This record gives sequence, C-alpha cells and structure tokens, in this order.
Amino acid sequence: MYKNSLMYDVLREIFNIGVGKAASMLSEIVDKRIMLDIPNIIILGSEEKEEITKHFSSLPQGALMISSIKFGDRLTGEANLLFPANKMRTFVNLCMDQPEYIEGDNLVFTDMDLDVIREIGNIMLNSIIGEIGNILDVSLKYTLPKVKIFDKDNLKNDIKSKEEFCILLLYVTFVIADVKIEGAIIIDLTLDSLKELQKMINKMEDDLNG
Repeated sequence: MYKNSLMYDVLREIFNIGVGKAASMLSEIVDKRIMLDIPNIIILGSEEKEEITKHFSSLPQGALMISSIKFGDRLTGEANLLFPANKMRTFVNLCMDQPEYIEGDNLVFTDMDLDVIREIGNIMLNSIIGEIGNILDVSLKYTLPKVKIFDKDNLKNDIKSKEEFCILLLYVTFVIADVKIEGAIIIDLTLDSLKELQKMINKMEDDLNG
C-alpha cells in the first residue's frame, strides 16, 4: 500500500523502541530475560483484500489468544497482540514460574491466567502505541485491555468485511527462558489516521532536513 520507505523506517524504529521498553518491563516483572523482535512491518489497505488472505496465512494456526486496546484522539484505532492459545499457555506458565508444560494442561485459562495475559498485552501495546505518541508528539487516550480467544479466519473475515480499513501487521517473536514464541501485532487504523500518521512523519522529515 504505502511504498514510502521513510514511513517504514520510522515505524520500524518506533516499534523497535516500543518493544525494547516492553521487553525490559516484562523481564523485570517475571524476573526472567525476555527478548522481543519485530523483523518486519506490513501495511495493508482495503484495496488489498487478497493480500490480507496471503499474509494471514502466515499467522500461527489454531485458536488465537488476542489482547486488545483501543486508542483515540489525533490517531484512532485498535491494537491487537495475538499468539496461538497453546503458546500463550506456555508463556503464562513461564511467567508464573511453572514448568513450560504441565501434565493435563489445556486451553482452559483461569482468571489469574487472563490477568497475566491482560497485563502482557497492556505492557506490549501501550509501549508500542505510546512510542508513536512520544516520537510524533501526539497525545493518545487508551481503553483498558480486553482478552478473547479468536479463530484466525474469523479475525481475517472481520477485517475484510469493513468497507475501509488500514492495518499495520507486525510479526513478533518472544524469547523467554530460551523458549521462542511467535505471534503478531495488528494495528487497525482508520484511513484518516493513517493519512495523519503519514503527514506527521513527512513533517518530521521536513524538520530534520531544515
């Protein structure tokens, strides 16, 4: 959709700073070294619905655990952190200092598990969206995070059913206690917000160039 390399470079820098802060906070909370990596950013608009099918096929299979926050003001949208539910089970176990795999483990999450997932999503998504606000000097308001289990196809169809949309798709890898967990972040922006984001980045470039 957007081929402007500056926009990709700036967003990649913003997101890497954001995930760095999130990794540091999560490491301190669970007292384990956590590394996070976002190797690539993909921007897709409503005119590229077939591309969505292609990129969503790369997302993890099976039930997805999704933690979401909505944000608004000068930029409006929803940020979603998603991981395979079984991998999130492993992640929660490691965060709570339990064995990676517990006999009889299943995809039933207790209220405490959901609180942990909500906090992970809160830290990750607030760090990333907050960094957009910090770098571009805009104030954003957030809702409290919500957690739900979603099927990948339902998520894809939900996005494609919208008349207009723009999503930023970021593949993300967690490494905690030498266990790698792959997931994704989907930032669903309004079209006006994407244009505003583009405008702010262009202004930043103009300011840098004098």
